[in-house]
Amino acid sequence: MILIMSHICDIISIMCYILHMSSIPLIRLGQAIRAMRQHRGLTQQDVALRASVPRRKVIEIEQGSPRVVIETYAKVAHVVGGELSLAPARRPTLEEVREIFTDED
Repeated sequence: MILIMSHICDIISIMCYILHMSSIPLIRLGQAIRAMRQHRGLTQQDVALRASVPRRKVIEIEQGSPRVVIETYAKVAHVVGGELSLAPARRPTLEEVREIFTDED
């Protein structure tokens, strides 16, 4: 019984790792959008008004939330002077992986 529980915990840990790894591109995107917003001297409220989205969505985007639809990411990116495009994927750095597992969320 203990061995089975240990395997279940291992499987759950692996599944959590996979879920976190899939969120890294959104986290990077959110960080880039935040940097572009700040570089342009815009507040989150400025961006929200110009993109016609709630300020809460801008906050979620900057956090890399997977709950925000891609259309909203695109609107916000446009307001800060960016655009979404497809590029070859890269593996996360060790530091990015550490950030995921030390995140307090």
